[in-house]
Amino acid sequence: MAIHDQTPSHTDPSSHNRIGEEPLDPVQKSKQANIGGFPVPGEQNPSATSVMVQDYFVSNNTWENIRSYGKFDYIVIGSGFTALAFIDEVLKHDKKKRILCIERGDFWLPTHFQNLPLPFKAVLGGPSETYPWTLSTETFKTKELGFLHGSCPFFGGRSTFWSAYTPQPTQDLMRDFPKSMIDASNEDGFWHAAEKLLNVIPADKIRDGIYCEMQNAIDDLLGKKLGQIRTADSVGPAPLAVGPKSHTSTMRFNKFSVPGPLLALQESQRKLADTGEGRSLELMINCTVAGLKKDDGGVVRAVETNRGVLSWTDDDTKVVLCAGAVPNATLLLNSFEECRPSNGNVGKRLTGHVRSNIAARIPREAIHWNGNDSLQLACTYLAGKDPVTHRQYHIGITAIHSPNPEADAEDAGRECPDYAAAASDEQLKGSEKHIVFVCSGLGELDEDNRKNWVKLNNTPDPTTNVTVQYTLCPKDKKMWDTMDEAIYQTIEVLSGNQPKVIEYWDDRANKWVENKPSSESVRAPGVVHEGSTAFVGRKQKGGSLDGLYRPHGIANVFVTGGAVFPTSGSWNPTMTMCAYAQDLARKLVSRPGLIPPSQDYEEPN
Repeated sequence: MAIHDQTPSHTDPSSHNRIGEEPLDPVQKSKQANIGGFPVPGEQNPSATSVMVQDYFVSNNTWENIRSYGKFDYIVIGSGFTALAFIDEVLKHDKKKRILCIERGDFWLPTHFQNLPLPFKAVLGGPSETYPWTLSTETFKTKELGFLHGSCPFFGGRSTFWSAYTPQPTQDLMRDFPKSMIDASNEDGFWHAAEKLLNVIPADKIRDGIYCEMQNAIDDLLGKKLGQIRTADSVGPAPLAVGPKSHTSTMRFNKFSVPGPLLALQESQRKLADTGEGRSLELMINCTVAGLKKDDGGVVRAVETNRGVLSWTDDDTKVVLCAGAVPNATLLLNSFEECRPSNGNVGKRLTGHVRSNIAARIPREAIHWNGNDSLQLACTYLAGKDPVTHRQYHIGITAIHSPNPEADAEDAGRECPDYAAAASDEQLKGSEKHIVFVCSGLGELDEDNRKNWVKLNNTPDPTTNVTVQYTLCPKDKKMWDTMDEAIYQTIEVLSGNQPKVIEYWDDRANKWVENKPSSESVRAPGVVHEGSTAFVGRKQKGGSLDGLYRPHGIANVFVTGGAVFPTSGSWNPTMTMCAYAQDLARKLVSRPGLIPPSQDYEEPN
């Protein structure tokens, strides 16, 4: 029996075949109270949410039917990158899988903010970033750290704000990853599937008139002089998730974000459901998950939300956590005794990245490129390690030549790789004959620092009742010094080894100066890319998940995202997170039904 045959139909004035309702036929449509302003005017104050719910999201009536009668193969919590990666991969293998995706926030931006007109730059940070945790006093008073960047509580999550850097870590950069994850990364198509999902393209292949000759000149120079950057291991055009969806597309630069592709999946599944060839993908917004309830056998059979409890009696339903590393840990700690400090390890490890941003300008002739009268951008990725601690760093090198800063502002704002580390209007004004470089260093925090953690506290809200702490240990400080030194060496190489032609931006004086800025002024407060809160590995080594990304002792809950990484490396994690979410999807599609829980991680044969 079809799911929608089990539930009361016609709960929404929609022609879509959805879980909990059947399509309206012409006779039913004629019974609507108002059509096209007849016999009275229609709704005059629609909200963005009410309009979107009509075609894409679960309505209040449908939600109640889902709670009463709905049956799902997968309940996905969160609507960001890994949610899309998991759902997309599942549906590639089986269009008839029944999937519910639950998002705590509302629908806001339809695409990445840089794909929108320039005034939308104001939405970055501020009220669009929320902090579902209490920050420890020690972190708050550590001036180099200050805080952990927050969540974006809207449909699509952080995908509407991210930098689009998508490096692929080599095996030597995946330090202490368990055999199951290394084996997965070596499977045919593992990385390609994630690259295809995110539309990844190297910066030198964009070729849109903006990423062109200057990109090639910078890559060539750094490639030849890499040895002068003493701790660097590799350099090349930055891989960016900005490429065209197909080879026939004429759009050469479009920052990837989740809302469009996830809504496209919903639409395609709706059409398949209409013909009986698939099942509807249900997207529920404004619904916060507060807890998971399991039975004595470790099988979760209920999801507690602010919109009521969603429960089931079958053994087929699997819950997939696709929120951030801290919210995922919060949910696990509140839900399962097996995850708490007395029995488990969730939250005992916390990793992330620290940042340095250094802006410099150099006469354009220094890179043996004479320039032209049009806007040029370049983006290069340089990676290295501290030779003593072996902790990783990388530098995202953004270059901009803007001969007409005011006229170039719209295109520059749209196509700069990382808007949070982009050249400012003040830096570009007066730099028409220069190349402005913004070098953004990202370095990993040491996973062995036991003073970094996520712990339950005694506040009452189960969605925010954790305290987060980051501190700096000697290895972190050593790596950070090495990274900053590498940035300055990179800038000197770009100058043609002419340090006297380099000018640095002084944030306090708001002008270009000859002297290097102080460490205090270039080290940006705010940890990013938090991870390792529930990583795959053996209990005795601090691990929390088995080879199927499940908490030890729990049968049908699966974790995605940076939480599952034992170490963070320095590489931007998004593509790797998506690749492992796709790996999880493939594993689960091939193993339907209940998978008995495992009490610990076991190495694969």
